[in-house]
Amino acid sequence: MNGYSTQIKVIGLPILLHSAIVIAATVLSMYIPEQAPAGFVNPLLSPTYPFVEKFIKWDAHWYTYAAQQGYDSQSIVFFPVIILLLRGAGQLGIHVGLGGFIICNLFAVASFAMLYLVLRRDFSDKVVQRALYAYAVMPTSFFLNSIYTESIFLTLSLTCIYFTRQKKWWLAGIFAALAALTRNLGIFLMLFMLYEYIAEYWQQRRPAFSLLAFLLPPLGLLAFMSYNFWRVGSAVAFINGQREWGRQFEYPWVNMWNNIRLVEANFPHVQPGVLLDSFLVAGCLAALLSMSLMRRFDIRISYLIVGWFWFLIPMFSTTAWFPLYSMSRFILVIFPIYVGIGRLPDLCFYGYMILNVVLLSLCTIGFTGWHWLG
Repeated sequence: MNGYSTQIKVIGLPILLHSAIVIAATVLSMYIPEQAPAGFVNPLLSPTYPFVEKFIKWDAHWYTYAAQQGYDSQSIVFFPVIILLLRGAGQLGIHVGLGGFIICNLFAVASFAMLYLVLRRDFSDKVVQRALYAYAVMPTSFFLNSIYTESIFLTLSLTCIYFTRQKKWWLAGIFAALAALTRNLGIFLMLFMLYEYIAEYWQQRRPAFSLLAFLLPPLGLLAFMSYNFWRVGSAVAFINGQREWGRQFEYPWVNMWNNIRLVEANFPHVQPGVLLDSFLVAGCLAALLSMSLMRRFDIRISYLIVGWFWFLIPMFSTTAWFPLYSMSRFILVIFPIYVGIGRLPDLCFYGYMILNVVLLSLCTIGFTGWHWLG
């Protein structure tokens, strides 16, 4: 019983800290004039509770619109798991905005629990606790509470990792497929599973039928591609549609340099999101490099494989106006960096916590008032 209570405390306290910051910042934002909506607003979405309305911004409108109206050539870029969950809430008679808010917040809680279950296999209680706190105060962690895919994607991905570590390959494959149908980066969980499976294979010296479980993530993606073809006439519509959103290919180092130049050109009137993108990308890169090169971090290679792919693949995408567009949000789900933060010396860790409590508060206020898009 004592062990169970300790687990509740380790998971619950970071959740409470995160919730307290986000709720306080959101309440404060109600006293700050909102800007006019800067993006698409779902014309089918009726009003709901004012507090919930604060979290229905930008992509949340697209998700609710696709759930109510169905996919079209522009909304097809959004992967289907969150759309299906929202549609399910609507079928139950729940307001789609309220339903999405509840669903994403439940997954947010689940993501803390799954992060704990995954990390406790390899790290001390102190490192795990600190990693959860680092996750709780990430400046863009308010996206866990909005109708975005972050909480769903990370929960499904960590569940895949958890079952992989238990060598329950079919369950891992199912959750990897669901993650790949939540966000395209989920396909790289197949590489994580393959690495872990090869390590097991060389010990056992024999393959098993469960090797076929690795096919589930690409099969899930192929199913979505087939739906793309049926719905809008192109199997890669979800890729081609990115051009309508202004996204284009560019090399990561070029995007980083262009973002630095954008900061210099507009300083001191640079948009906060551009500064945050530079700050978080640099921090994530430093964390991944440190954990990859320094043995003191002692983190599994398979975790680093996932972390590097989830970091680098979005870095090849850019827009003309924001070179590191959405990177501050994409970094939120790169769970290995929280291990690195958890292993920092006390002074550095507490400095990180204080700084990020302030940043999370400011980012939440900015997002809920249409002032900033992550």
